Amino acid sequence: MSNLRLRYTFAALLVLAACGNTPSDLPTIPDLLAGLTAPEQPVMTADVLRASLTPEILARSENRLLLLEVPSRDAVAILSRVEINQGVETYLTADGLAISLHDGIVVATRGFGFDLMTADTGEMGDALPAGAASSARVHRYLDGENHIIAQSFGCRVSRTSERTMRESCASSKVSFENSYSLNEAGVIVASRQWVSPQIGYFGIEILN
Repeated sequence: MSNLRLRYTFAALLVLAACGNTPSDLPTIPDLLAGLTAPEQPVMTADVLRASLTPEILARSENRLLLLEVPSRDAVAILSRVEINQGVETYLTADGLAISLHDGIVVATRGFGFDLMTADTGEMGDALPAGAASSARVHRYLDGENHIIAQSFGCRVSRTSERTMRESCASSKVSFENSYSLNEAGVIVASRQWVSPQIGYFGIEILN
């Protein structure tokens, strides 16, 4: 298990503990440490973490919780919503990793390395429920000299089923495809979203 993955796992437990939601059947930090030298211990995956978060546990949480997967880092974590500012929701792990969402769409990350500093997502919030539309994005990153550089993408939104959408985006150098699952109210509750060439995709699931 990489240090980064271990840190994410500890963060998940610490966030739950901070919410007063750590029951006896959740793995403890000593359990995880023992797992480093005990191959028979289950690996902390999104499925394992999700299964540990029963409806009773989620109901006791004072904050909205989010399950985050970062396949390129072999990492999984629980983040707790700590702020809502002008429609932007910021979620945080106990050790300071953060993502910000606007209408369920990633608009910033912090602490991951090669972060998305800000994103303008145009009319994506309206385009997704509508089912088909053209849109545009602007992503901003830091270069090697800590200067902000902007990258523009042209995007097309299409419906893949009644409650799933696809967003296909491309620039002159990069292309990616995001997917979104919406609830009955048209709110994004799960998604796979591209962040940067170095980070790749986030898998995001709203848990409560």
